[in-house]
Amino acid sequence: MADSLIKRSPIHHLLEAHQPEWNQNTDVPIAIQIQSNDAERKMMQTLGLCDLSGLHKLGVKGSKAENWLAGQGMEIPASIYESRKLSDGGYIVRLATDEFLLESGPRNEVVPALETELKSNGGDCLRVERQDATFLLVGSRSIEVLLQTCGINFEEAASRHLIFTRVAGVSCGILPDFMEEIPTYRFWFDNSYAVYLWETLAEICHDLGGNIVGAGSVFPEFK
Repeated sequence: MADSLIKRSPIHHLLEAHQPEWNQNTDVPIAIQIQSNDAERKMMQTLGLCDLSGLHKLGVKGSKAENWLAGQGMEIPASIYESRKLSDGGYIVRLATDEFLLESGPRNEVVPALETELKSNGGDCLRVERQDATFLLVGSRSIEVLLQTCGINFEEAASRHLIFTRVAGVSCGILPDFMEEIPTYRFWFDNSYAVYLWETLAEICHDLGGNIVGAGSVFPEFK
């Protein structure tokens, strides 16, 4: 039973009610389409909320973590809370001088390979278990959701620089970025708050004319 719980997004049951199309090539299933293609493509331009909790995550920590990751071909963020893109579309974020968070992108290649290598040839690096939930706000009105739910002015936030704040009372790390010219905000947080935060954000998105969308509308690689 515990195993089956680990292999589901914390909001799997909420998404399942919409009878989405699922992608199985990730750490846990990801809903890749919920509405029609046209509706989701239009929604992501203005305001969409997407669950990416199934993306494969890994923490690496230790005095030699930076050198080990660089030896695996990673581009290492220079300063704390900076991030860099991974070759499969994911991210590596420096959380401290000697600690990093990695999350694979839709191709789900980099982090699984790193995890395998870390087990067999990680030296003095410590593997940190990461079971964060991951949500993504996307679209031109995303900033309005953040203005209603947290005290940070994200209009002045640097792209790809992690910011720790509270969203609707939940402690989150938020990574602002752009997909082409469309703003995106990636949330990482304790998965025990996922149902509450999803329902809160989904309600605000709906009030602003947005909706939940499948990950395939944001990342065509999922399809």
